[in-house]
Order: sequence, then C-alpha cells, then structure tokens
Amino acid sequence: MNIENRQKEILNLILQEKCTSVKELCSMIYASDATIRRDLHALEQKGLIRLLYGNIVPLTEQPRELPLAFREQQAKEAKRAIARYAASLIPPNASVLLDSSSSAMYIADYINPEHGITFFTNCIKTAIRLYEKNIRVFLLGGMIDTKNLVTSSAWTLNTIRELNADYLFFSAQSLTTDGSIAGVSDTGVQIRQYMIRQANRQYFLCNAEKIGTTSTFMLCKSTDITGVITNTDLSFIPDIHFINIHDAPS
Repeated sequence: MNIENRQKEILNLILQEKCTSVKELCSMIYASDATIRRDLHALEQKGLIRLLYGNIVPLTEQPRELPLAFREQQAKEAKRAIARYAASLIPPNASVLLDSSSSAMYIADYINPEHGITFFTNCIKTAIRLYEKNIRVFLLGGMIDTKNLVTSSAWTLNTIRELNADYLFFSAQSLTTDGSIAGVSDTGVQIRQYMIRQANRQYFLCNAEKIGTTSTFMLCKSTDITGVITNTDLSFIPDIHFINIHDAPS
C-alpha cells in the first residue's frame, strides 16, 4: 500500500471509529508504530485530525471531552503521583470538591478514612471509589452523562452553588505558556468555573503532557487559583504559583 492510499485508509478508520489510538491503527493497517505516527502527523498538518493525549479525533466533529475510560489510561503514573501529593495537602475534617477528571479520581486512593474528610463530586466513579473506602461523599445531582459517568446539567450547577468547600482539586485539557487553563467541553468548563468560585483553595492537577497545548474553551488563568500541582518545572509561565511534586518535601 502506497503512502497516499495508506493515509486515506487511516483517515477512513478514524472517521468510522470516531476516536482511536496508534496501537489500534497499527493492528488494523499492519504497519509499524513509526509509520503510523508519520502518517498521523501528516494528516494533522492537513487539518484532517487532531492528536489528543495519545488518541486521535477527526476534525469533522466538534471537540469533545474524551470518555473517562480513555482518560484513565493517559499518563496514568504521573496522574497518580500528582494525586498522591494533592491528597497529602488535605487536613482532617476538611470539605473537598473533586471534578470529573481522572486526575482528581485518583485522589480517592490516597485518603485515610479515619481523617473525617467530606467529598463532593459529579463523577460517579470517583464517588464509588470513596464510598468503597467508607469515606463520606456526596454525589452532585443532575442528568447522568453515561459516556463519561458524570452528572452534568443545570441541576449540577445549582447544587454546586449551594456549597462552600475548603478545597477544590480539578483538571482540564491544557495549560498554555501564558498561564491559561482551558478545556474542550463548554459544559465541563462551566461546571469547573462554578467549583472554583465555591472553594476557598483551588488546585489544578496538571501533568507535563498538558503544558503548552491549547483547547477551545477558556476555564481560568493560573493566577485565578491557589496553585498548580504538576510533575515538571513551570517557572517559565509568568506569575504562576506551582508545586513540582519532584521538588516537594516527601
């Protein structure tokens, strides 16, 4: 198969699958990882696809938040390390908001049930993880998005407005070099903006893969929140307050 035909076949597969990975394409096309990546880069330069954290999305679609099952597998170890540090910041008896990100979900794995912390989240999977550890958790109300396993509607926003949390831990798709935090879903961004307003301290959980990328919907500036918890150096971003977990005291 020549280059032109192979790239057409790749594009057809992406359009059929709507969202796929390099590994899947290698098995479908019977080509090497390096060959597929070169073809994907060429298709992206032509404006036909978008490479998004290890997955491929056709640009014939509106940008959307990837399903939770995809996001859980992206930079998994980095997210766990960031979540472990975030959990260490939460004092006993605090009230904590967690968004629907996989980064925030991993915080549940590092919470001591004896510390009396109360959680609020719109992510069903996060709520279940906390419940199974016998940790007090409130699932924010609203219509269920079955693909992402979250509640997401006007009711969800109204519920958040009734809260006053000590901490918020959230994530999003991108952090630009000028300190703008953004996402691909307008509804997801709006919910997180409400959460930011209703928390006394707000931390953005940001692994290195998100830095220097851009997304459609502006969420906030890094200077609008308490800080960014990350696994890399962000000192090149003006006025940012960040914690590099590799430099933080253990």
